[in-house]
Amino acid sequence: MPADLDVYVESLGNFRSGREYSVQSLLSHLQQAGMTVRVLDRPARENLAPAALLHIDLTEVPQPYHDLAQRYVRTINGRALSIHRHLYSSLRVSAGDSHSGPVIVKTVLNSRGRPELRWRQYRNPWTRAAHFARKTVDPGYKARLCPPYRVYDNLARVPAQVWLDDRLMVEKFAFDSLELPIVKHRYMFLLGAEVNMRQVYNDVLCAGSKILSNEEGGAIPEEVRAVRQRLHLDFGAIDYFIVDGKGIIVDANKTVGSNPEWLKKNRFRQEFDDRMAAALIEFVRG
Repeated sequence: MPADLDVYVESLGNFRSGREYSVQSLLSHLQQAGMTVRVLDRPARENLAPAALLHIDLTEVPQPYHDLAQRYVRTINGRALSIHRHLYSSLRVSAGDSHSGPVIVKTVLNSRGRPELRWRQYRNPWTRAAHFARKTVDPGYKARLCPPYRVYDNLARVPAQVWLDDRLMVEKFAFDSLELPIVKHRYMFLLGAEVNMRQVYNDVLCAGSKILSNEEGGAIPEEVRAVRQRLHLDFGAIDYFIVDGKGIIVDANKTVGSNPEWLKKNRFRQEFDDRMAAALIEFVRG
């Protein structure tokens, strides 16, 4: 008998070993509502549920999943097949550009490409063994494959090898200076449930450990909504800055994380999670 919802992940092992995804708590709400969920890491051939949610923690969704939006009656993120930064970045610069302000070097893949590396490493016993052996012989190899983001005062300071590495891209820093603190906004959503947050950081890279405050923000800029539409995101998060009254997108995510401590400290975030759960239940019920 089909489940009420099929959830597709890139790896059952990765999904079940961690508890950092928002969707994991959302699925528990479905089960409390008496609904059944089937989690899969490859396209189902039979007994399809009426609805599916794609939770593939990879920048580019692999080809076998591309037709799921046509195979199911309704899907969440069924058409969100790529969040490659080239699809939405408005800050990209080239080596010969005249930009004189600070710049940031980042990976074209989401989250420094770490999800892709993890996916390759744990696909089968042989890749796991190879990863363990390589980690033992060369402890720093992961950092080279998943390079950290770097901020430079200007283009001239960007190392020459960066321009030759197709894993990397260079963007203008959203602001004219590196002065702290920095205000960043995060728009989170699941179908019609949404929240806009204003977050203040004492760090140019906006590391979560350096957050000073997190509160509800104002209206969501049209530029941000347009990127959500362009990427076909039903569920996810978009990070952006406000510059000259416009939303400048710096990150898009379709496998949103969850921090229980943040939920405890920010009542509005817990209320938003409740709205997401209600939206998901309504979606599954059809």
